Amino acid sequence: MLYPAIGVPLLGKGVFRRYMQYKYTRCLEKAGASVWLLPWNDTPEAIEVILDRCDGFLFPGGPDIQPQLYGQLAQPSCGIPNPARDAFELALLRGAIEAEKPLFCICRGMQLLNVAFGGTLFQDIKSQQEYAHMDFWHRAYATHPIELDPESLPGKLLESDAVTVNSMHHQAVNQIGDGLWVAAESPEGFPEALEMEGYPFCLAVQWHPEHMAAQTKIQRKLFRAFVDACR
Repeated sequence: MLYPAIGVPLLGKGVFRRYMQYKYTRCLEKAGASVWLLPWNDTPEAIEVILDRCDGFLFPGGPDIQPQLYGQLAQPSCGIPNPARDAFELALLRGAIEAEKPLFCICRGMQLLNVAFGGTLFQDIKSQQEYAHMDFWHRAYATHPIELDPESLPGKLLESDAVTVNSMHHQAVNQIGDGLWVAAESPEGFPEALEMEGYPFCLAVQWHPEHMAAQTKIQRKLFRAFVDACR
């Protein structure tokens, strides 16, 4: 398979959303993929068609996930969720896992993976953070360190047990979902990468390699490894 088809849920409408979507699309295409942008349709028929046509899925960043989906009431610091996107992405993620499709889950995508496995989130981490984890203006550059399990998938791909990454999130994984384990942590102890036990290929990171890839070549390895797994 020369150009594997990778499905990426739509981020939404508007110039800003298209700009953010382009960052993912560009990295995937440079890694050798054909990208399918997926409208939000969580009907079983739509999910079945998408699973049949796509070789793997990238779940991107975006708005806060509904706290009700992980058994909490919304706190004042929680952002406005998008129920339609939540429903679609959870249905697609669960279908993709059942089909054992390769997965790349970024920021919200990693949090979604945790929620899908019964985990919970911190609705806001500002009072607990040592480094600024919401640093949009420096999104192309590393702004804080993380420690990686050297035997984890991201540890092997980045060839290190300690790297620096960018950050654009005010929420974080709290209780880890069943069947997942922490592959990287921030200095404060927030999970920065998750892995799924016994799964063929699942790369889940809290940072945004799509913004770092142009300046930090090693981050491109994450996209190449994902596309190779889809291929």
